This record gives sequence, structure tokens and C-alpha cells, in this order.
Amino acid sequence: MSVYWSLASLYVRSFYNLPGKKTAGNNPAGKSILKVAGFGALMVFSVAYFGYLFVGLNLNLYEGLALAGMQDILFLNAAVMATAMTLVVGFMTALSTYYLNDMELQLLAMPIRPRAMFGAKFTAVYVSEAAFSLFFMIATMVVFGIKEGPGPVFYLWGAIAGLLLPLPPLAASYLVQIPLLSSARFLRNKKTIMLVGGFLGIAFALAVNVYFQRMMPPVADPAARASAVAGPGSAVSLFGGAYPPAFLAWRAMSEPTAPGASFAMLRLIAWCALGPALVIFFLSGAYARSLVGFNEAHLRKLSATGADAFIVRRIRAGAPYLTMVKREFGMMNREPMYLLNGPFIVVLLPLIAGVMAVAREDSILSDPDLAGVRALIDGGLGAALAGLVGAFLGSGTSIACTALSRDAKALPFIKSLPVRPAAYMLAKLGHALVFGVAGSAIGVGLLALVLRLDPASALSGLAAALALSSLLNLAGLWLDTANPRLSWDNPIAAMKQNPNSVIAMLGSMGLLVGSGYLAFRFEMGTGAVAFWFGAAPFAAFCALLSAYPRYAERRLAAMEA
Repeated sequence: MSVYWSLASLYVRSFYNLPGKKTAGNNPAGKSILKVAGFGALMVFSVAYFGYLFVGLNLNLYEGLALAGMQDILFLNAAVMATAMTLVVGFMTALSTYYLNDMELQLLAMPIRPRAMFGAKFTAVYVSEAAFSLFFMIATMVVFGIKEGPGPVFYLWGAIAGLLLPLPPLAASYLVQIPLLSSARFLRNKKTIMLVGGFLGIAFALAVNVYFQRMMPPVADPAARASAVAGPGSAVSLFGGAYPPAFLAWRAMSEPTAPGASFAMLRLIAWCALGPALVIFFLSGAYARSLVGFNEAHLRKLSATGADAFIVRRIRAGAPYLTMVKREFGMMNREPMYLLNGPFIVVLLPLIAGVMAVAREDSILSDPDLAGVRALIDGGLGAALAGLVGAFLGSGTSIACTALSRDAKALPFIKSLPVRPAAYMLAKLGHALVFGVAGSAIGVGLLALVLRLDPASALSGLAAALALSSLLNLAGLWLDTANPRLSWDNPIAAMKQNPNSVIAMLGSMGLLVGSGYLAFRFEMGTGAVAFWFGAAPFAAFCALLSAYPRYAERRLAAMEA
């Protein structure tokens, strides 16, 4: 058992990039305190924001369900949502962490039982799923607690249900993945499964988005929302009736002090523990065997003629700067996690917005307030909105604000080449600006179609989007140059667990929201939008760009390769 807990602790620290033990003097106390405080503030902000959304949703659901005396359906909805979301997140997390690195092959060579190793990994993945599930259950319990004032047993059953509901979906994820990856040789490559998993995650996310939008009739019609959630043909009713754990959680929470509630909770514990126990008991050996040979490269022997053709086709002289920009594209595309969380945002966000528009087409077209803002849109607000949306899409790829961090492993090689540091860093900016232009064009084009902007407004919005996205991308590169994350074991940490990406994202959101407020508050016309959101940010971009090369050279020289 001590081996299992040691492995579980190791996997948890690796998955979630938790710090290990520090030696004295290697991490200044002040910097450590500031880092912890910053992460804590970001975590509180994120949880508070999404908590506000889900509490608001549950409040509206409660009002509609209470009209028919069906407010306890909230628990069934929460159990269904917790199960569905943990199935999506659990499947993706299990797939992306199926094979971490060669450390796991070293563990296989040790006298460690496969069940201890697989059980520890199962536990580490379960940690994040339990957090998601508890989030949904707590959001529901807060609303019901305010409205109904249930006793403490209600909160106990809700917390236990939140901890138990992720177990069957996670067991089902491994029940699919272990046989599949054991038999399909082409999938036994981390880059392949990350790419496949990323597209599956996008498909899951779109499906959940459709579900949410279909659940959201007008707020002024609580009866319609109650019917969407609790109607006989609703997804909640169908899923709850077909999935015993969700039904049992609902039974226990709806009458928490009744004798049947304890029995329902015991049955829930049995149901949720059965799947993980069977998967760990029967599939641990297959899982351990599937890791052997994982990530191996398959080489193809070329004849002399073929080798010459390969050299002629792939190796040729070129302009150094363009070559380095091309390298940035290649580096981003070779790591699926970078591609899916970076450039693909330019495609994904418009796709999600399109799904929302299609799913709620009736409510959008019937909005009585739309006619009232037509004059504002034509007067310049439309150009400002198009520019700000395009700027967000062009700067939301996290390419610039993680550029140096993602390249940390290649830094010793880069510093040994006869390449000017300024040119090397400006190539990273060029890479970000390419997607900035693409995102700006897509964002402005889509909003111009939706708002039916005239050509002058669309062009003014495009100028603002290009200038703002360029400025934000350059600011992100400054940030990553000043504080790069050069120490990481998993490439995911360089982008998804990089504080620079969070700071850049929140900073750009704050700037763009503030700009939108100013455009509305001062009723800026098309020309004013082009000047204040286009010309002024472009001037700031030029000023920062002129000072950046010298700063980049100093910072790169000071970094230890």
C-alpha cells in the first residue's frame, strides 16, 4: 500500500505540475509568496466566475421547477451534468496522460505490481474529475440551501455524491482506451493520441455547448426552462432514468432524512466503486504491457537515390529570418497540444459561436432589443465591436506569450548557432502576427456579417483588430521574455500551465472590455474607432517594437542554457 500512495503522489505532482520539496536558498521566499498569491488570486477569480454562471443557471431552473413543485429535479440535473462533464474531461485526461514519459518504463522494470501502478494513475486522474463534479454539486446545493434550508444531512449526501459520480465515467474511459491502445499499434504514440484526443475533446465540447444552449430558453419564461430540463423527452430525464448513479444521487438528496436515502447512498457507493475495482483488477496487466514500446519511432530505410531526393527536397538554403519563422510553425505543429490550444483557437472559437447562434437562432432573431441598437451599430459601435472581437481572436492563441517557454529545451542548441538573438525572438513575433492577422480577419468578417456592417465600418474594425492584436501579441512576447518558464518536464506545462498565458489572456480581456465600454460611453464614430483603436495602438506597437530587440538580446544572454 505504501508503494501505491508513493506512486499516486508522484503522478499527482506530475499531472498538475505541483512543486516538490525545495532546498534552502534555491527559491527566494518573496518570489515564492508572490507566485502562490498570484495563482491563488487567479484560481479564486476563475472559480468565482464559473460559480456565478452555474449558480445563476440553477436559480433560474429552480424558479421554473418550483412552479410545478419539481425543484428536486435540480439534483438530477446536477448529477447528470457532473457525470457528463467528468466523462468528457476524464476521457481527455486519461488519454493525454496514458503514457507520460520514459519514467514509466523505468517503473515497469522495478518490482512494482501493475495494479499499484495503474491504480495510482487512476487516482491521480480522478483528482481533477472529483473537483469538476463537486463544483456542479456545490453550485446546486448553494441554490437549494438558500431557497429551502435543508438540514446538514443534505450537504453530506451531496458532497459524497459529488465525490462518487466521477468514478464510473473514468472507469469507462479506461475500459475503452486500454484494449484500443493495446491492439492498435498506430495509436501507441503520444503525439497521435494527443491529436486524436484533442479533436475528440472539441467534438465533446461542441456537444455539451449544444446541450447548454438548448437548455436556455428565455430567462423571462421559467416554465419553458423547466420543461426543457424536466420534460419527459429532455436529456436530463432520459439520462437520469437510464443511469442508476444519477438516479440514486437524486433519491438521496431529494429526501435526505428519509430511511430510503441511506439505502440509496449505499447503493450509489456500490455502483460507483464496482467499475474502478473491476477495471483495476482485470486490466492493470494489459495496461502495463501496452506501455512497452510506447512512443517508439519507426524508421524507413532509404536507398541512395531516395536519400539524395530527400536531401534535395527538404534541405536547401534560405533567408535566415524566414527559416526561423518556418521553424516556429513546424515546432508548433509537431506538438498537438500546442496546435490545439494555440492556432486552432482561431477556428474553434468561431465554430463554438456558430453552434450557439444555430442552437438559439429563434431567441436571437426574436430579440426585441436588437432593433433599438441598430443606430448605435451603424454609428460606430459596430466597428468597435468587430475590431475588439477580431483583436481577441487574433491575440488569444497564446503563441507569443509562451514562445520562449515552449522553446526551452532547444535553447542550448539555439544559443550555439550563429543566429542573432534579436532575429530569433522577432521570428517568434512574426509567427504570432501571422495568426493575429488570420484571427483578426475571421473575427471582423464574421461580426460584419452578423451585424450587417457597411464597408467603412468593417474596414475601420479590421484596422482596429490588426493594431490591437499586434500590440497584444508583442506585449505577450515581452512578458514571456521577461519571465519565461524554462523548467518543465511535460510540454503541456509550457503552455497550459504557464502563468504568462493566463496573465496575457486576462490582461487582453480587460483591455478589450474597457475599450468596448469607452466606445459605447463616448459614442465613438467610425473614424474615432479607427484612430483610437487603430492608429494609437499601432503607434504603441512601433514604440515597443523598436525597444524590444536590445532587451531580447540582454535577456537571452542572461538565460542559462
